[in-house]
Amino acid sequence: MIEFVNFKKNFGNKEILKGLTFKVNKGEIVFILGMSGTGKSVLLKNIVGLMRPTSGQLFVAGEDISGFKESQYYEVRKKCGMVLQSPALFESFTVFENIAFGLRRNSSFDEAEIDRRVKESLRLVQLKGVEHKWPQELSFGMQKRVSLARTLAVVPKILLFDEPTTGLDPVTTNVINKLIFDLSRELNTTSVVVSHDISCALDIADRIIVLDGGQIVAQGSPKELVKSTIPLVKDFLMEVR
Repeated sequence: MIEFVNFKKNFGNKEILKGLTFKVNKGEIVFILGMSGTGKSVLLKNIVGLMRPTSGQLFVAGEDISGFKESQYYEVRKKCGMVLQSPALFESFTVFENIAFGLRRNSSFDEAEIDRRVKESLRLVQLKGVEHKWPQELSFGMQKRVSLARTLAVVPKILLFDEPTTGLDPVTTNVINKLIFDLSRELNTTSVVVSHDISCALDIADRIIVLDGGQIVAQGSPKELVKSTIPLVKDFLMEVR
């Protein structure tokens, strides 16, 4: 579903990503780990066209999008759903209106179908019955789940998560991780999760990619990563021992 080929990204004279090559297969949950500032979120932003590569190729669903103009990204963005660190909900909208917002702007669905999709999305994130509440009435963790429901309402083929458990307590973190895993399996979506939390990655990832200095220093299944001798990976693993 996603493939980076010799992918490079510079900001001025600073090279952030240094020729990355890797694939994310259909239905996989892939975690991208690394220290802050190593370019993890930059990868996600390039997938949806919020940033553009300096050189190299990026394929989404088999199509090379690395040379796309802004007007060409509409179809790419329809395939992708992005969940940010912040829930980014409209406080003057109810939960229902927040989730329905994208459907009303970017689809021709009638109100009955919008109502069905909103309620189904809330069911998927285990928040049935909160559609008439206001965001400020919900905990931060529940707001994150509403943000995820809003993303799911448009039925994306690819889910992109940027530090989805930042700021959450351990219990809510586990809830979000389980949702990522269950939704990926139930909806057969391809999920890319940018994180610094190796514990989460070991629990639910099919594959883990570790970045350092703009390059891939390790990748493999959770079972393979725990045997790694790479210093950065060993430092991450100290968190769960």
